[in-house]
Amino acid sequence: DMKSKKRFKIIRIILFLAICAVLSGCLNWITMPPNVVWMNLHKVKEEGPFDYLFIGTSHGQYGISPGKVDEVTGKKSFNLCMADEYPVDTYYLMKEACRKQKPEKIIYELDPSYWILDQRLGSTSIFFYKEFPWSLNKAEYFANKIMELEFRGTLFPWSYYKNNLLLAKETAKKKLSPAYQSHDPKILDVPGGHYADRGFLYQDKVEGADKGTFNNVPWDEGQIRPAALAYFRKMVRFCKEEGIELEVITLPVPADTIANMPDSFRQSDAYFKALTKKYQVPYKNFNFDDGLNIDRSMEGYWDYDGHMYGEEAERFSAELGKYLSENETKKEN
Repeated sequence: DMKSKKRFKIIRIILFLAICAVLSGCLNWITMPPNVVWMNLHKVKEEGPFDYLFIGTSHGQYGISPGKVDEVTGKKSFNLCMADEYPVDTYYLMKEACRKQKPEKIIYELDPSYWILDQRLGSTSIFFYKEFPWSLNKAEYFANKIMELEFRGTLFPWSYYKNNLLLAKETAKKKLSPAYQSHDPKILDVPGGHYADRGFLYQDKVEGADKGTFNNVPWDEGQIRPAALAYFRKMVRFCKEEGIELEVITLPVPADTIANMPDSFRQSDAYFKALTKKYQVPYKNFNFDDGLNIDRSMEGYWDYDGHMYGEEAERFSAELGKYLSENETKKEN
């Protein structure tokens, strides 16, 4: 009869969707290798509590060594800065890290270019979301970012990694290994370096390496994306509501890069000084700290954009620790 046919049709649709979900899950598993986001989200929850949480971009990921900072501050910190991390991603990563335990202070490493560029569609646009454990925070992240992407990113994350199908056997072997189960950083592929400590990627120095050319994005206040400003406001509000201190820093880039576009760096510095003052958030731009005890020549960096070699990052992290300690002293007095 008609009722039976309708019921059978519904069952077939449900079975079809279930099979698609299972197949998609399998394809995700065999195409997506272990990555830094997966590692960091595990470690920030399992190795805490942390006093300081660094959030931000690849400049911070390669430039901030929590161990070196802690040697100076006496605190315990974690580096949750990662490549292709736009303000929307930073906000939800910050909330995710705070779900289990709240740090005393969050330090946002701000790269102005992420405020004036749109995120590229592709694997990097879902890079963080897919590693989040299920929670209300993940649901909110999905509604406010992932749903706005093309349907492949929403329904079939593996479609961005289909080129990895040829490496499926190797990926499966990694994910079935004891190293994967224990979250051993040695399982990660970090070209030219290694996962050193609590989110810090140490880049090895290679003499004579090609460092590319000037590729920094010129600052243009008229190009500021509304979402960047909106999510910064959300960060400020979240920290205030949770009783967490918030500070903003900009890491130093090579002196040659500053000299190549001095007006751009001065203009962005003026903008973020005014913005952070408006929200009563401390801001430190290390590009304009003449007393910084690091090598600002290209010897300390592996590209003109401003990513530091591990050796230089550790020197800078000691300076960053001094700055944070001085702030604590001022606050106490």
